[in-house]
Amino acid sequence: MPENGEQSEKEEFRGARIQILVTNADDPEAGRVFVWTKMAWFERLEGQWGDVAFTPIAESEEELKEIVGRDNPDADLTEVSGEFKDQVAEEFLEQSPSFPATPEDADDETDEDNEDDQEFHTHDL
Repeated sequence: MPENGEQSEKEEFRGARIQILVTNADDPEAGRVFVWTKMAWFERLEGQWGDVAFTPIAESEEELKEIVGRDNPDADLTEVSGEFKDQVAEEFLEQSPSFPATPEDADDETDEDNEDDQEFHTHDL
């Protein structure tokens, strides 16, 4: 049984509750899977070898519904819970270091990387 801190870590990403919606409630893995964080909606994409990636797809639930509706007007987004939600949340959290918290953080990381590159080149001269 997970400890309270461990459970809340799986349910939250950078202070916001993770929400997971699917297009096939009867068989979540057979439909499309979307993860909400306070940054955006991400779509879970599974490769042919079972590898999983998350790609930003929408900035709001309304935008997500519009995108899904264009692809399949009959699709109904349903929130999932249980083991599948835990699995998807864990997969997302494993990849979360590659997602900056905010666009400003991404700019800061780029600036720091450039400073490191400049230092390296300066020492080479």
